[in-house]
Amino acid sequence: MKTTKSLLSLTIATALLGLSASAVAEQTAIEKLQADMPKNWGKWGADDQIGALNYLDDAQALRGVQAVKQGEKFTLQLPMIHGVGPVFPGRVPAMHYMTQDESMYSTGKLDELAGGVKYSDDAVFMYLQGTTHMDALGHAWYGDEVYGGVSADSTVHGHDHVDIGALASHGIVGRGVLLDVGLHNGGESGRLAPSSCVTLDDLKATAKAQGVTIEKRDILLIRTGSVGRFYTDTPDAEWTATTEPGLCYSKELVNWIDDMEIPVIAADNLAVELVPQNIDGVDYVIPLHGALIRDLGVVLSELYWLDDLAADSAEDGQYTFMFTAAPLKMERGSGSPINPIVIK
Repeated sequence: MKTTKSLLSLTIATALLGLSASAVAEQTAIEKLQADMPKNWGKWGADDQIGALNYLDDAQALRGVQAVKQGEKFTLQLPMIHGVGPVFPGRVPAMHYMTQDESMYSTGKLDELAGGVKYSDDAVFMYLQGTTHMDALGHAWYGDEVYGGVSADSTVHGHDHVDIGALASHGIVGRGVLLDVGLHNGGESGRLAPSSCVTLDDLKATAKAQGVTIEKRDILLIRTGSVGRFYTDTPDAEWTATTEPGLCYSKELVNWIDDMEIPVIAADNLAVELVPQNIDGVDYVIPLHGALIRDLGVVLSELYWLDDLAADSAEDGQYTFMFTAAPLKMERGSGSPINPIVIK
């Protein structure tokens, strides 16, 4: 009987070890990569809905105001043009339709309002991330949990947790810093070559060249020059969605963003990061979305028009400013169009 019990125990132990080994084997590459990396889950309580935006308190809003020196304003949204615009694969640009205009009156289909006033009306179909936009913290994840350790089932038919509406209710105001990596590393074109990686060293070297110090809780705006390439009639290189230059994953970069308490990273490309990346011989697609959004709660915002701001900053040497933006209050949404405003 003792031998039988021993054999049974050994069998159970072997089975458990086998299950454990199977579970490890089934881990995705990003789960393995991020296994020992920091998470902000629970840092601001169990009901946290805004992640690293918690860093943007009243003091940060005042710090943004203090960065204003001239009162000069820049809006950073791309134009929304019917059927035209850079979009991530699988999406389409905004579709804009007039539902009512002068033709309705001139053909007798509508009468003027009492007193003679006429008016137009229109509608748009668009991906909420089909123009300059902000990602919700539920927008990207890996495994079966979104930011905060909540089940990914919370995304089904709309986000029940960390939706874009939560970020919209908070709003974003703080000190922004433009890092013109395209100018610093892009040669004569002032644009990074397709598929270029932007590293932590590149960010630090650009800041040094610009004479600016990146401070804790700064909002980072990274210019690669990519979106300008899309809108240029005679670009220096072909624009494609999957070869846009951008941030590349490194543990040093992720730890630095965490240590610096960076709340928001925005860029003039589709994904902030380079879309396809190879890390230690393994292929990934948007790994920083997993590391930053899902684990740290850092807000990513994309498709900015930064060329005018960059040109002005190169002229006057001022790369810091007040940054403000708010997504639309799209309840349960995974993203929203925005028109960010910078005041220098």
